[in-house]
Amino acid sequence: MALQFFLTKDPALLAQYFELRNRVFRRHYPGLAPGFGDEEETDHRSHIVVGHDSRVVAGGRITISFPHKPQPMPMEEAGFRLSEAVPQFGLKYSPYAEFSRVAVDPACAQGRRCGVGLIRELAHSAAIFGVDLVFSMCPFPMVRMNESNSRICRVEFQAFPDIVIPNPFGLHMILCAYTRLITADCRPLKLTA
Repeated sequence: MALQFFLTKDPALLAQYFELRNRVFRRHYPGLAPGFGDEEETDHRSHIVVGHDSRVVAGGRITISFPHKPQPMPMEEAGFRLSEAVPQFGLKYSPYAEFSRVAVDPACAQGRRCGVGLIRELAHSAAIFGVDLVFSMCPFPMVRMNESNSRICRVEFQAFPDIVIPNPFGLHMILCAYTRLITADCRPLKLTA
């Protein structure tokens, strides 16, 4: 079966995604609390994208806030407020989202196909929901990769290294913004192996 990326609500696929992200996050951040990455309340108010190749090998979560139905982003759980940190985006007036709990099975992480495919599907799914602006947070070493993946997906990317985001990882996490998702989604993209 070929690697495919798609939104899912299938309980069996979601269980595989939760197990994968628990394993990946615990591997990369051993100081996290036991059970970090397990299913949580935010998953129920978000959309889940998985990468599937006879099993779930990648996944990520999209949490959306609309002006008529605002909701906090996962990165705001510890008191951080996006609207105060990046007022230039006028978050009260447009929909925006956060990509979070992104995980790729280490056995599939070689090369860029899985990571780029996942980001592409996350961006495509956000655009389908009418979202043109998405935030995420990542450790400094991942910023360059996220920027490169964004360029491949024709999405604009900005990093805000001076903004401090409280988080459970015990690291300085960089706030990232992906913009022009809807425009990028209108252009065909060809992934190479």
